[in-house]
Amino acid sequence: MRTKLKKTMKTNVIYRMMIALLLVVGFASCSKDDDSPTDQATYNTKVYITDGPIDNAEVQGVFVTIADLKLNGKSVNGFTKTTVDLHALQNGETQLLGDIDLAANTYNQVTLVLDPQSDASGNSPANYVLTTNNDKIELTAENNTINVNSSFDITASTSNQVVIDFDLRKSIVTDAGNSGYNFATQTQLESSIRVVNKLKAGAITGTATNNTGNSENITVAYAYAKGSFTASEQNENAAGVRFSNAITSSRITGANNQFGLYFLTEGAYELHFASYEDVDNDGVYEFDGMIETEGNLGLNLLDIPVNANTEVTLIVILLAIL
Repeated sequence: MRTKLKKTMKTNVIYRMMIALLLVVGFASCSKDDDSPTDQATYNTKVYITDGPIDNAEVQGVFVTIADLKLNGKSVNGFTKTTVDLHALQNGETQLLGDIDLAANTYNQVTLVLDPQSDASGNSPANYVLTTNNDKIELTAENNTINVNSSFDITASTSNQVVIDFDLRKSIVTDAGNSGYNFATQTQLESSIRVVNKLKAGAITGTATNNTGNSENITVAYAYAKGSFTASEQNENAAGVRFSNAITSSRITGANNQFGLYFLTEGAYELHFASYEDVDNDGVYEFDGMIETEGNLGLNLLDIPVNANTEVTLIVILLAIL
């Protein structure tokens, strides 16, 4: 009788130990799951596209057709084939590409897949420069998959606005064999596009007093990261692009000679101004020289701090074309 009782007690002890072990394992598993939801949470994100314009007077539009949009190699759900007139998206203007949910994370690559055949309405060409004579000059890329290695963060917020800045001054080059224009080389094209989250970006805007004595030329303001500009920037690189390392640029326009440099991430910037002249009166502007400038009230144009969600307003005096 005692032997049977001991066996029963031993069995009960083993059974209780097994139950306790299962509870511990189950609790550990639940705790691990509880630590991970922040990695899976998603936040509403709007994706826009904008442009740094092309300056030639004969150009009235630059159209590109995006067949697919990818973030970190994965296609964005819900994105549909879209044709965009980049030339119309100047001075901070944007066009919505998608309204999606993304995990709060750092993203390192945006991929634009161009359609080489037809636009969103089924018409050809899909990518082209439209001149004031309504001629369509087809643009052909070396590779229709454009990988943009530009790091940006999606924050735990419902106000994320990702802006893809497609700089036409650096992505479209002169090509006499293609009626005057074409996409730049693949390397240049990919480096001409940057991506920022508007939540972490600011702007530099201003007006310029033109004391150069030449009002017929056009003036372009270039923004560089502080300390990155060198004199060689005014020369064409191997792809035929001047000022290739500028973060962004803006033509001075309007009665007040206004300019705007938008979607700049936080940091210090320097501004440089260049003059362009239509020598042959053919609507095509050629580089004429750098412009000596000074900031109003002694403002240092080589050290302009930009903070997120702020706009720095300047008054610049254009002194002479060098």
